[in-house]
Amino acid sequence: MANQQNIDSIKLGLEQITQYTCKDIITRSTWGEINFNKASADIKLVSLIAADLTNMPLEYIPEKVAQNILSRIQQIVQWLDHIDNFNLESGSNPAQIRDDIIRQLHDSVEGLNQLASPQIPYLAYRNDDVSKNIEAINSTKDEAEKLLEKIKLNFQDKEEQINVIVTAAKDASANMGVVKFTQEFDDEATSLKNRSWKWLIATGGFAFMTILAAVLFYFWPKLSPDAGAWETIRNVVSKSAIIAVLFTATIWCGRIYRALMHQSTINRHRALSLRTFQAFVKATYDDRTKDAVLMAATRTIFGRVPTGLVNDNGSEHESEVNIFDLGRPSVDRHSGTNGN
Repeated sequence: MANQQNIDSIKLGLEQITQYTCKDIITRSTWGEINFNKASADIKLVSLIAADLTNMPLEYIPEKVAQNILSRIQQIVQWLDHIDNFNLESGSNPAQIRDDIIRQLHDSVEGLNQLASPQIPYLAYRNDDVSKNIEAINSTKDEAEKLLEKIKLNFQDKEEQINVIVTAAKDASANMGVVKFTQEFDDEATSLKNRSWKWLIATGGFAFMTILAAVLFYFWPKLSPDAGAWETIRNVVSKSAIIAVLFTATIWCGRIYRALMHQSTINRHRALSLRTFQAFVKATYDDRTKDAVLMAATRTIFGRVPTGLVNDNGSEHESEVNIFDLGRPSVDRHSGTNGN
């Protein structure tokens, strides 16, 4: 076990580390462009280690380990002090001095972390934090079991009512999930539609510039009657290139607009399908009908939706689901039972 002198020295060093890490020692106006951003991770780590060790029973640390931890803490305090007192007049090359301090601090923090990390869980256990938490958990568990037993006794004669409440709770939870996803589809559809308008404006802008450029190039610049064939070709090619770029931009923006509107329409369709699913489910209490509606709604929501805005060659294969076949196994079983 560590002796009291080492324990006091460790606590003093931890207190000094906390004081340094509470200061602004990463950047200062007097340093100009030089800063200690590369040391911020090490400073944060040593601050956490100091916070963990401060309230621990350090007397349970082995003497040799305590001496090594004290040595590392003293090194860290030394390098933090160098950072705190750093100035541009420290030497002929302040940047090199800064890098040396950061490297030495990193090595010291890594050494402290390797020494302290294995000790912290044991010290926490010796500090009774773990045992207290275990006792609290066990106490809570016992109270919960007693409360559950009491609830079972009180509602033993009301099992049917409890089942109804549980069913209603499940339905309410499912409805809340459907409502949440319906709202998300609606929000996404609105967001995509708003974004598509920007691309529609861009499409119109590029289309206008294409037409304007075509009309302008028709009248200007005019070729001299003495212009040769190469001059004519150069003039025509340069005009054609500009018009081609503007036309391509128009087509590109138009396609993005169509794609966004396509996605907006699909998300709006999904939101409406979920609302329709809710309406049908609320209107029936038969499980087979609910399953049939769920299968149909799922196919409608997540299936391919031809909107006419993008090409749909029907290459993707969709599995056919016949909702009227869902109840066939039950019907066959009942028929077989009655036949026997």
